[in-house]
Amino acid sequence: MCKSILTLISFFCLLCTLQAQSTDYFIVNDILLSGNDKTTPRVIYNELDFSIGDTIYLSDFITLKVENEKRLLGTALFTSVKFNINNWDTERKTANITIDFQENWYIYPGIIFELADRNFNVWWTEMNRDFDRVNYGVSVDHINVTGRKDKLRLKLQHGYTRKYELKYNYPYISKTWGAFGEIFFANQREIGYTTFNNKTLFEKLSDERVLLRRFRTGLGANYRPNVFYFHDFKLEYHHNSIDEFIAKNVAPDYFLNGETDLRYFALKYDFTYDRRVFNLYPEGGFMLFGNITKEGLGVFDDFNNLSLTMGAEKYFQLEEKWIWGGRVKAKGNVIRNTIAFANNTGLGYGNDLVRGYELYVVDGTDWALAKTSFRYRLFEKNIGWGKYMLIQQFKQMNFRLFLRANLDFGYVNEPTYLATNTLNNRLLVGYGPAVDLLLYHTFIMSFEYSYNHLGESGLFLSSSFNF
Repeated sequence: MCKSILTLISFFCLLCTLQAQSTDYFIVNDILLSGNDKTTPRVIYNELDFSIGDTIYLSDFITLKVENEKRLLGTALFTSVKFNINNWDTERKTANITIDFQENWYIYPGIIFELADRNFNVWWTEMNRDFDRVNYGVSVDHINVTGRKDKLRLKLQHGYTRKYELKYNYPYISKTWGAFGEIFFANQREIGYTTFNNKTLFEKLSDERVLLRRFRTGLGANYRPNVFYFHDFKLEYHHNSIDEFIAKNVAPDYFLNGETDLRYFALKYDFTYDRRVFNLYPEGGFMLFGNITKEGLGVFDDFNNLSLTMGAEKYFQLEEKWIWGGRVKAKGNVIRNTIAFANNTGLGYGNDLVRGYELYVVDGTDWALAKTSFRYRLFEKNIGWGKYMLIQQFKQMNFRLFLRANLDFGYVNEPTYLATNTLNNRLLVGYGPAVDLLLYHTFIMSFEYSYNHLGESGLFLSSSFNF
């Protein structure tokens, strides 16, 4: 914190000196990088919203510095980014911008020990902390394989769900185009076959045969014309199957009409316009996003659906430590066919949930979600571990602690699977306080105490990495 204050003071003094010399702008003569031993310059330049030859007004420089530093930190490639100005030429009104980096640790080997349920609270409360519902194995994530922000993920998992997964994303075939691909296979001996009272019911047979198999592979391209726009195009192939006993006796609507297999191609397009300041935990700015997915391209007759998703986020930094944020998202099916239970997901999965309803799923054809929060930065400090940390990239840890108040709304439209599911087709409201812990500009852990309209409340835990 002290270093940041001294940096801002030095910039302020420098700007005052230049203004006294009647210099209210400068032209970027060069952009000099240091500390990016692995990351190629092209990756860094693609994250900047200025380039060599641009004119920068002194009144805008502090904002430009902060936003670009945050954007570079948001890539998860660096743990520290510092901008400086040097080689001023007051006659020609030119200067160099130097950027000093501390690169992140890029290889994350891991031991998989994770819960098979949607979140920790479902496992703890609904599944009675059953360790048979745990996945274990090994994984490797590399977030900068060749220095071009290309990401590789390999996962070998056993336990409740046997899963094998390989993903690779190479974003810089050219300055604006990249490509990616993945292959995924999983099977499990227990299957969630229906939703009852907005909770998933499971079936497992005494002979412990495999009841569900899932296979997915896909290829795609991403297009990024400038620092703020992202376009993804993807073609996928899905082949899912269930045991005949489940299809005939337990859940004939799992794939509809007692079918045991579901095969289809899917074509997806994602669009994002991201002007947020620090995407892991936004401190300002806004984002617009959308998705069009066509499932079933005429090759098989198993599935035919067209869905649209759109949303927006907006954040205001009201004062130095106060941030208000809001997110709205909606999804609808254009083709109004009856959807198989296996593909009829709504709220309650991933981040698409109303806080306070973590123990429930609200499946449906269409849904809308609004999430708001009011945050206060209680504490921030750069901690130096010194000799106690052997890994250079982790010697300096940025530590931030936020208090947060939430208010969420959601609605799910479901015309088919309504029996006992009383949370469908009604307004859902959740609210409560939370604490967020951010480490290394990469890892976030949240503790939320939430209430819902049913009068229920509880402590809910979550965590995520920015890769």
